Amino acid sequence: MMQRRSPRGFTLVEMIVSVGIFSVVMLIVTGAYLALIDLDRKARATNQLVASLSFALDSMARAIRTGTAYACSPGPNNTDGTCHQISFTDSNIGQTVTYRLNSNGTIGSCTGSGACNDSTAIELTDRRIAIGESDLTFYVQGVGTGDGIQPYVIISVRGKMQSGNTSQASTTFSVQTSAAQRLPDL
Repeated sequence: MMQRRSPRGFTLVEMIVSVGIFSVVMLIVTGAYLALIDLDRKARATNQLVASLSFALDSMARAIRTGTAYACSPGPNNTDGTCHQISFTDSNIGQTVTYRLNSNGTIGSCTGSGACNDSTAIELTDRRIAIGESDLTFYVQGVGTGDGIQPYVIISVRGKMQSGNTSQASTTFSVQTSAAQRLPDL
């Protein structure tokens, strides 16, 4: 009489099927993991750029708040108080400070009475933050003496943050902050 043996291992077909299923699952998991790593890198880069922009705007607002004699450039013909460059006297250093948009899309700062242009302006924002030609706007109000309005400035910035190597990794932003002069001027 012949004894039947129960199979102790896997057949070749069972092994091929299980390895195939394992390979497909691992491929899917690896793709998802790599996509997650890429998203994490973009999120970190965007966070760094947002912090850089926030620091620049906070520094500008702080200096404007303690400053006096706000002047909206390009000149006195600007009647609505809207401009793309602002100058004021910084009370901490006693010199004129000018904020402007540089031609490379960064926000620039000049100190002193000399001309403020791309070569003399110190970049306040990262070059990966691209601000359009008319997307840095200062709204200046209350600069006239005896007008009953405390001088204040609203800074409005729009642009794109390039947080990766491709154009798909850019993030559009629009931020606004304001600063009122601390020295009473009513």
